[in-house]
Amino acid sequence: MQTEYCELCGAPISKGVKLVSIAGAKPMKVCEKCAKLGTEVQAPRAKQTSFGKQIPTQARVFAGQPSSNNAYRKRDVFDFIEGEVVDDYAKKIAAARQAKGFTQKDLAFILKMQEGDIKKLERGERAPTDAECKKLEKELDIVLIDKGDGEEKIQVGGAAATTLGDVLQVKKK
Repeated sequence: MQTEYCELCGAPISKGVKLVSIAGAKPMKVCEKCAKLGTEVQAPRAKQTSFGKQIPTQARVFAGQPSSNNAYRKRDVFDFIEGEVVDDYAKKIAAARQAKGFTQKDLAFILKMQEGDIKKLERGERAPTDAECKKLEKELDIVLIDKGDGEEKIQVGGAAATTLGDVLQVKKK
């Protein structure tokens, strides 16, 4: 049997998992100690089909949380982010455009963008979107998105994983 950990403090839960909502947040699985900080909510009931058969609770997903086998997880905005835009994107765009012999108007026409947007990008007034980065990288043969080294890996499911309690300081009454 797999040991469960408190989603608030990260301690292993030995007695019983409590489903608690703290400050109106989505219900979390917490230990008895952390359960006192919020309001305990009921576990979801098993779904009834039209024939009266029950679907086990473990096979369903509760409040967008992945099931025990992690087969399903809602996608969020972070799934679509490929990396961060490099710091010197403005210089790279301007230098690559000039090296290719394009004017700002020419580049805007080729990429189907506004000339004002190209000017703002080259002045560093705004960062390019992911779609704009892809267009610029392809046309100018430059790298604008830093994929990262992958050094910042988080161990999930163990005591070493970052918990909500690590990030927040809970004020006790």
